[in-house]
Amino acid sequence: MKKMNRDGHNASGLTERWCIALSAVLYEMNGLDPGNDYEWESTPESIEMHKQSFQRDWGIENEEDLRRNLQWLAEEGHRESFNKIRSFLSALSDAEQTKYIESIPKTTNRHREHQIVKAYMNRLPAAGIAAWDLGRFAYLSRKGAFIGYISQEKSLELVKPIIPVAQQAYSGWRDYGTGYLAGRQFWWAQPTAASAQEMAGYIRNLLLNADSLWNRLEWDVPLEETAGQPASQLA
Repeated sequence: MKKMNRDGHNASGLTERWCIALSAVLYEMNGLDPGNDYEWESTPESIEMHKQSFQRDWGIENEEDLRRNLQWLAEEGHRESFNKIRSFLSALSDAEQTKYIESIPKTTNRHREHQIVKAYMNRLPAAGIAAWDLGRFAYLSRKGAFIGYISQEKSLELVKPIIPVAQQAYSGWRDYGTGYLAGRQFWWAQPTAASAQEMAGYIRNLLLNADSLWNRLEWDVPLEETAGQPASQLA
């Protein structure tokens, strides 16, 4: 993928910066350099490695597979299950929530998912864990361009509509990071504080590191309206 222009003054540059920023937690997890805007090493060996990880982790082997995964993230994602549980629990008192969750077999993912929703439901905005789906949408779009399944221009075209969705859904990067953290815990079905500690560290780095795009992009920078909304259901 072409090295992006760090000043980001043009629309394409700003969209690319947002694409990277929305998925920055994943780059932090992979040990990439925030000062280099998380560029991957563009060698045949590196591209092949990323193709293999795409296939292993997502079942993506071509553009059609990539678009199918992006569509799922846009239309459903993990936030749909989270929101269903949240809606159900919100109709119960705190005591009733606890009683219901304790009635679910403790060894099941369902029990752990309900625990996670209860822990975060009053800490998150209405968008809930949409940040988790937004971040992975941006990540897959950028990685799909890096390994050649789509063009860089198409990658940015896909990501552009989800940027204002994120801006409207969360109050800032800290709020977005909390939604992402909750989403990963929900996906992983691990409700313990220890399970969140490592992820919280990555988010803390993004909030504190001067090189982080989270500190180089103002959250409420307006972007021009775009025609077509392939990710509109993320709202």
